Amino acid sequence: MTKEATSRTEPWRITMPAVSPDPENSSTPPQQPSRQAGTSGGTSDDIPGNGRGDVPGSDPGKKPTTQPDAGRKTAKKASKKGSGDNDWNVFRTVVVLVGLVLAGFGAYYLILGTAGLPDTEGQPVNPTLENQFRFFSAMMVGVGAAFVTIAIKFEWANMLWLVCLMVFVGGIGRVLSWAFSGTPHYLMIILMVIELAFPAALLVWHKYIAKTSQMRRDYDARS
Repeated sequence: MTKEATSRTEPWRITMPAVSPDPENSSTPPQQPSRQAGTSGGTSDDIPGNGRGDVPGSDPGKKPTTQPDAGRKTAKKASKKGSGDNDWNVFRTVVVLVGLVLAGFGAYYLILGTAGLPDTEGQPVNPTLENQFRFFSAMMVGVGAAFVTIAIKFEWANMLWLVCLMVFVGGIGRVLSWAFSGTPHYLMIILMVIELAFPAALLVWHKYIAKTSQMRRDYDARS
């Protein structure tokens, strides 16, 4: 019997529309579609393991090992930085020693005057020469103090070029004295060679360390 015949013979019967079950209010949850391993769109549950997506054959209790590359790079950068600092420390120590030697010679000649020079025993003292000699001895003390100050407060490293030039010009003065006044004592010749060669060598050394330090900083910035 169809629905139309039933409604004609039994008009009092009300046909209720079919209602689909509400998953939220129903006590029995709707069945979830079965998941098959190997199908597209599978989740981590499809992978055999302990349910947490562990890769087969891996130990879930073992922590992953950290890569030592970062530590090696950091140690390498630190060693390069330490090497650059050591270069500057050695350079500054040498500059301090130079300043102390110059200041010591200047103080020695400032106190004794021309009597402290070799080959002057029994020679008459010229007051004008004595006056000028002690003045330049005091200037020598100032040059030595400038070397020490530059080495300690290294922000003034550019002034190193000036004081080295002063010492170099002093060596040229010895050359002129040798040319016009005759050969001096051998100690003065040794000092002349040192005053001509050492300032130039010190400036070349300073330039070399500054350049290598800049190269290290550029390399560290790129790596």
